[in-house]
Amino acid sequence: MTVLGCSLFRLCTLSCPIISVLSLSSPATTTTELRADAGASSPTSYAVKRHLDLSGDWSTAKLALRHPKCCVVTVPGLEHHLSNLQQYFCGDDAPADLDLRMRVRCKGNEIEALSYGDCAKIYDVVMGPPTVRDSVNVINQNGNAFNAKDQNNNHPCILALEELARGVASLADGPLESKCTDVHMRVVCASNYRAIDPMFHTDKCPLRGYVTLTGSGTEYLDETCLPWEYAAIRTMGVDGLSAVSGKGKSQSLKMANELEFIVMKGDHYVAPLPDDISPSIIEKVWSRSSACVHRSPPGVSSENFTGGANGRRRVILSLDLADGMDDQEWHEIRRKRGWRSGMTQRKSRLVS
Repeated sequence: MTVLGCSLFRLCTLSCPIISVLSLSSPATTTTELRADAGASSPTSYAVKRHLDLSGDWSTAKLALRHPKCCVVTVPGLEHHLSNLQQYFCGDDAPADLDLRMRVRCKGNEIEALSYGDCAKIYDVVMGPPTVRDSVNVINQNGNAFNAKDQNNNHPCILALEELARGVASLADGPLESKCTDVHMRVVCASNYRAIDPMFHTDKCPLRGYVTLTGSGTEYLDETCLPWEYAAIRTMGVDGLSAVSGKGKSQSLKMANELEFIVMKGDHYVAPLPDDISPSIIEKVWSRSSACVHRSPPGVSSENFTGGANGRRRVILSLDLADGMDDQEWHEIRRKRGWRSGMTQRKSRLVS
C-alpha cells in the first residue's frame, strides 16, 4: 500500500489522529529572472519569472482533509524551511514584540509570480527595512531599494514564507479553489506571553495553517466535536468535555510541537467528499461539524515561573485562506502585551 493509501486508510477509523506522512517531494528548486515591478511599493519591490517546486507534502494533506472526520493534519517535508524561519524570527535581531497580518498573493500566472515579493515585504517589516540590516542595497529603475544579495530571489527566510503561503493556498479545494487565491499571513512575537486559560474555539475561515517557532504550541483536539461536546469544552474546558463524553474524548487533546506545521479546518471549509462517504445530517446543519477545536496554550503562571530569558517568549506564524470574510491587515510593533486571552485574532470575526 502506498504512503497516501495508508494515510487515507487511517482516516477511516472513528478517531482521526493527526496525519503525519513521509514526504515524497524533492527539495524546493527555483528558476528566476529579476525585473522591476512598476506597481509595487515594498522596499523589496520586484516581480520575477520563476517556478517554485514546493517541498512540503501538501497534496497528501489536501486529500486527507477531505474526510469529514479529519479536522487537522501535519504537513511533513517543511523542516528545513521552519528551521530557517526560527533562525531569523527568533534570533537576536528579531523584534521582541510584534503583531503583523498581511496578504500574500499566491495564484495566477506563474510567469508573474508575486508571492515572493509579498513575502519579502513581510520579511522586511519583521526584520527591519534593508537599510537597517547588514546588507548592500541598490535602487532599481523605479527608485525602490532592494537587497543586492537577494537578486536571485533565494533568501532562505523569504523562501520559507513563500513555501508556507503557496502551500496553504494549494489546499483550497472544490469551490474554494477559484475563490481563495490568496492567504493572509500573521506573525506574532511575544516577549511576555502570560495567557490565562484561553477559551477553546473554532476559526471562521476555511482553514488555518499554524506553526509555533518558539514557546508552547497550540492545543487542539484531533477529533471532531458534536455540538454538546463543543459547548462543554468551550464553557468548562477539558473537564466539561470529559463530563459529557468521558475521558476517552478528552484524551484526543494534543499540543503541537515546536516547528510542527499543522493545518486546522475552520467552519467554512468545503471540499469534495471521498467516494465512499456520504454527508451526515449533522454536517448539513452544523458548520463546526468538521472544524478543529483548539486554543492558544496557557502561559507560564507566576508561581511556576523559574526565570530565564525565553521563559515566557512565544513566536507563532499562521496563515488563513483569504475567502473575503476578514481582509484586515495590521502592523503593531514594540507593544508589550501579556496576551491574557491567548493569541486569538484581534478585531476579527474569524474566532468563535
